[in-house]
Amino acid sequence: MAIKAPIKYVKYIYWLPEEREKDLRFELDSCNIRLKSAKAVVCTGLDEITKIISVSPEVWDGTCKRQGSWYRRSEKNGQYLIISSFELDGFERYKAAVITRSDFLLPRPVTREEKGEMIRDEEFKVLVPGEWYVVSDLEKRLWTRWARRLGSEEDWDSLFLTHTACHANFIKPRFFVDSDGQKVPYSIDRSANLCSCCLELFQVVGTAWRKKLVAPCAGAVIFSRLPKDRYLLVEKP
Repeated sequence: MAIKAPIKYVKYIYWLPEEREKDLRFELDSCNIRLKSAKAVVCTGLDEITKIISVSPEVWDGTCKRQGSWYRRSEKNGQYLIISSFELDGFERYKAAVITRSDFLLPRPVTREEKGEMIRDEEFKVLVPGEWYVVSDLEKRLWTRWARRLGSEEDWDSLFLTHTACHANFIKPRFFVDSDGQKVPYSIDRSANLCSCCLELFQVVGTAWRKKLVAPCAGAVIFSRLPKDRYLLVEKP
């Protein structure tokens, strides 16, 4: 399958240790380019109008703290995420992904039974941070409200099943397309029913795959103004 990715929208993803983030900030400042610092929400750098932004480790403890448990458990814990609309000379070794828009469409809805099988997989279960399952009543209401805003009729239990199963599909793909003989896993539902697409977009989850097709979650649509249901192609450099 050929995956087309228009070049109009592009984001370069880097992961830097703290000292290299300071170096980058200094270099950009000397070129009169301001390196913005993300506040509370990880994904705002995906907004087309944001040219470059730095996401400190503390931001993963902000609005999406529970979802940030995947980051804190990963090898990227403690590193700074840089989301840039242009490539960074001298930082090639830190580049983790290039994100562009894709024309991919969800082939078919994944059933509740299939989602249940995915989250019960023993290989997946041992990788899920315990904090992921600890959801406050406030957060349940918040995510349900966001889902409704984007046109979903799902209740919280159905939404959370989809949230979890979607991450499972990027760890142990059951739903994927073939691109030049390579597995390309994809988000298994529409934007309204998804959560924390940042994990796949920024290479916290699903790093084994050369390419991924990721639909923006409800949060990314609301906070980063990404078109709902418009898949993004994530490619390793």
